[in-house]
Amino acid sequence: MIATSTASATDAEAAAGRWDQELDVLVVGSGNGGLTAALCCHDMGAQQVLVIEKGERFGGTSARSGGGIWIPCNDHALAAGAADSLAEARAYLDAVIPREAVAPGMLDAYLQSGPEMLRFLTERTRVRYRSLGMYPDYFSDAPGAKTGHRALEPEPFLLDELGDEWRELMPTHPGMSMQGVIGITMAEAHAFMAGLPGWKRMAARLLATYLTDFPWRFGTRTDRRLTCGSAGVARLRASMRDRNLPLWLRTRLVRLIAADGRVEGAIVERDGKTLAIRARKAVILAAGGFAKNQAMREQYLPAPTSSAWSAAVDTDTGDAIRAAGEIGARLRRMDSAWWVPTFVPPGELPHLAVVERSLPGSCVVNRRGQRLANEAQNYMSFVLAAQARHSAGDPSSPAYLVFDARFRRQYVNGPLLRRGLRPDCVLPRAYFSSKFLVKARTLDALAAGAGIDRDGLLATVARMNEYAGTGKDLEFRRGDTTYDRHYGDPRVQPNPCLGRIDEPPFYAMRMELGDVGTSGGLDTDHDARVRDGDGHPIPGLYAIGNTATGVLVTYPGPGSSIGPPMTFAYRAARHICTAPPPARQIEQEHCP
Repeated sequence: MIATSTASATDAEAAAGRWDQELDVLVVGSGNGGLTAALCCHDMGAQQVLVIEKGERFGGTSARSGGGIWIPCNDHALAAGAADSLAEARAYLDAVIPREAVAPGMLDAYLQSGPEMLRFLTERTRVRYRSLGMYPDYFSDAPGAKTGHRALEPEPFLLDELGDEWRELMPTHPGMSMQGVIGITMAEAHAFMAGLPGWKRMAARLLATYLTDFPWRFGTRTDRRLTCGSAGVARLRASMRDRNLPLWLRTRLVRLIAADGRVEGAIVERDGKTLAIRARKAVILAAGGFAKNQAMREQYLPAPTSSAWSAAVDTDTGDAIRAAGEIGARLRRMDSAWWVPTFVPPGELPHLAVVERSLPGSCVVNRRGQRLANEAQNYMSFVLAAQARHSAGDPSSPAYLVFDARFRRQYVNGPLLRRGLRPDCVLPRAYFSSKFLVKARTLDALAAGAGIDRDGLLATVARMNEYAGTGKDLEFRRGDTTYDRHYGDPRVQPNPCLGRIDEPPFYAMRMELGDVGTSGGLDTDHDARVRDGDGHPIPGLYAIGNTATGVLVTYPGPGSSIGPPMTFAYRAARHICTAPPPARQIEQEHCP
């Protein structure tokens, strides 16, 4: 049953049939999910489609991210010769996702429609992805896991193909580029950050291409070659421009309008003006979660929590979740997020601590000098393990990445980069004065400077040095799985994730238990229809992405937070436009 919300004069005018705008589908949010929804709805028959975005730029957290998607049995993998099946993929998900965490039918709907969605976009739009054969599933020792090809990343895209709109695109996080400027793919980033063989030649080639890109280079410092999340969003937006589909920036969802048991439209605020928009077929909520709403974080998420630790965009404040809740939509799993440890340098965006934790010659400790978990495991699992052991007497936050001069010299390390690229003498003074970064000639002095227990730190580093020699982490098994070793240094043996911490000076860099967005939200069914408090679909209302409850809740592979929004956007469009399923169905036992 749909609840009623406080009416306004604009609501009354809408109820009387005086709408400021009428269209088929209204999409709220401009990330991968929202733009995919707009394209699919249009190409399935909904000609009048509008996307609105609260921010000054489009793309949201999708654009700021790495942009990968996790889609088992996709055509790109099969073309590369990968062996996979829906049965194996489902066995893997059954092994790593608790049965009670996801509503019945959601995983099968995702596995079936993920490849269909990707094929639909590839055949009709500018969307292009490439298979990542080197990127393993995150729980690589679980039944049904694969060592590559279930993850894909957007193919690079030239920024000027967006015309004048390129300045309105949310850029990928500077940490996912070379020197904060030059776009790099996931494969290039892996080689660059770990200093793998050939990285200098690759970096020189990318730098030369960047510097000689005339006349583009005369107009802006921005790289014309887009990669990662911004490339994925740009390809979707360029495809919308091909269809003359509008995208309104600086347009905030105020509330939904419902009548006779159906959502009919929304009240929005655009550049200070209130408008009533009628959506004859549907409203699709794709506006993200509530990662930047501190009050909601404190209400729902486990402590400690801070919006400052989140790598989500600042507009991720829960507007769509609140608006749907006001008309009776049911919420689920509001205590969950896409967790990832972050470095938060003073005055800068949070940096994701993904690669550094696996590289040899480092460890992560709390204030007692004790390790929290296997540092090399996937980022979601690492934070969950740290949260599970957190208490007032033994806090997991703040944590510290501890490393030595060798590590600083050889590897890119969050905002520090590699010492040869960014020496200590050019680092902002605020890094040191705020104790975000502490540097000392001895471990004793490092412990004193960072406020870490001396005996605990010395004992932990001594054990790490022993493990480096034997290749076996007796506490947390760091480096034992394929995923652990993915971000390790293969030149280091016997374990590419374990190295000695013994060359002064020593460093401690503060790490937070952050996230890239929340993953709890509106309860939806297998066609992305929002459900009310009794579990019934609310006609005319759909939700995808972080506005809806997450599907791949344990993050089984790279792109687990972007693949589902795109897939359920496709399913929502098919339901809204009553489009039949594609003739080519995927067999349950073997991919086509």
